[in-house]
Amino acid sequence: MVSAAMGGLLRRPWLALVLVLAAQVIVFVASQGDFVANDPLWYADIAHRIALDPAELFASADNHPFFMRIGLTVPLALLYRAFGVSTLVTDLPCLAAALGIVIVVYAAARTPRAKLLGMLFCLGCAPLMRGAGLLGPDLPCAALMACSILWLARRDRPRGALWVVGAVVAWFAAFLVKEPALWCAPIWLYAIARDLRAAGARRTMRTFAPALAVGAALAAGYLVLCARVWGDPWARFAGVEHLDHTWQLQARAASEWGARLTWRPALMFLHMFWAILIPAALAPWLVRGPDRLWWVAAAAIVLLFWFGSSSRLGYSPLPLLPRMAFPALPPILVLATLASDRALDRLHHPRWRRAAALAIAVAMLLQSAIAVHGMVSRGQPDRAAFRVLRGEVLDPDRRIVLVCADQDCPLLSDFYFGLEPPPNLTSTFADDFARAPLPQGVAVRAFVNLHRSALIRRENPRRDRSPLIEALGMPPIVWRSGGRLYDAGDGRRLWEALRAAP
Repeated sequence: MVSAAMGGLLRRPWLALVLVLAAQVIVFVASQGDFVANDPLWYADIAHRIALDPAELFASADNHPFFMRIGLTVPLALLYRAFGVSTLVTDLPCLAAALGIVIVVYAAARTPRAKLLGMLFCLGCAPLMRGAGLLGPDLPCAALMACSILWLARRDRPRGALWVVGAVVAWFAAFLVKEPALWCAPIWLYAIARDLRAAGARRTMRTFAPALAVGAALAAGYLVLCARVWGDPWARFAGVEHLDHTWQLQARAASEWGARLTWRPALMFLHMFWAILIPAALAPWLVRGPDRLWWVAAAAIVLLFWFGSSSRLGYSPLPLLPRMAFPALPPILVLATLASDRALDRLHHPRWRRAAALAIAVAMLLQSAIAVHGMVSRGQPDRAAFRVLRGEVLDPDRRIVLVCADQDCPLLSDFYFGLEPPPNLTSTFADDFARAPLPQGVAVRAFVNLHRSALIRRENPRRDRSPLIEALGMPPIVWRSGGRLYDAGDGRRLWEALRAAP
């Protein structure tokens, strides 16, 4: 039965593509959990403000990178205008990016068997599935970079100059989303150098000249836009330089520097890809010809992530967060696909080929099952709490004050009300509630998200008051393993306890 199914998919590999795309969408919908109260919430707020009044937002001339990543926030603003603010709508750009990466892997594979293998690797890629359900610029940037590499790889086809024009447009779009798009530069230099050697200067110029002209026009237009809106054509880069990240390694111990530049990135990639890394690592000996561009792309992006700097003013490696390495995800998937297909060709006995293909399928399905189980089984204390609060504020004559245990929660509360909270709901951080006079004639609720509070306390204990709120023993309205919504009555007892806290 398995052999028959595999044979049917080999004859019609597009069915495997459809199945994997459908699986991505199903997992995306089924795993919709609590929204993340840090960078995704900030991007969502910016997109909502663009949807309401872009002129007001950009009039501030704030060149923080989040404001300047218009390749993410402007499309999201259009989605908000069309469908309103919700967790599902907010994550749609990343779902589209994940689906785009699957299509790129399928298109990069040259044989039906390679296309089927590529779909298996996409199905077993946990970062791809998880990234689809979390708003951020990293996966959309990776998807657009992958499109650029794919179209650049097709420059030897008929109308190759048009493919290269598409590649430079995709590269520019990736840069509008996030700055690591610049990591494509070595890939382009390799492609140009290879063509100069193989085809000569005249043919190479015919292929690349239109794209270089379009790229120059796009870059000039962007610099003019930055000068008009932010007062500086290089405002994008200045904004990056002015950031002060908690993950920077300056003043850290030499052991931390050594770990970051040696074994810890390797361990992170291993945790991200697991079995997918085995065929990808064999690609230099198996992938030849025009497909070598994908090997160059993977090597360049991995090395720039591993040893590159996030600042031009001083050496500052990127943090070891899997999402920061997402630009390497599509090339690694393509390399694993191409290398596995070539490796199967070298197994001359059909029985060995079938056994190897079955081993790949089992490994990928196992990885997928583990990832999906972890995504679908996550608790949703925020959703449960705000579902209750939405019901309570339906009565316009009833005033509710929500006291949040952590500083991130008030803006998160606004998100769950479509970033336009009702006038009879006030969300406030616990310390701000204690500093203000005790409100009269209101029902006070206290909310604690234990997971978020634990993360915040590690960075700054003063930004979280969950231990104090938990110790009061107030009656719970919602009790989940990861969070609680308490009935604080008129709020006096909670207010006095917070005021007495150090």
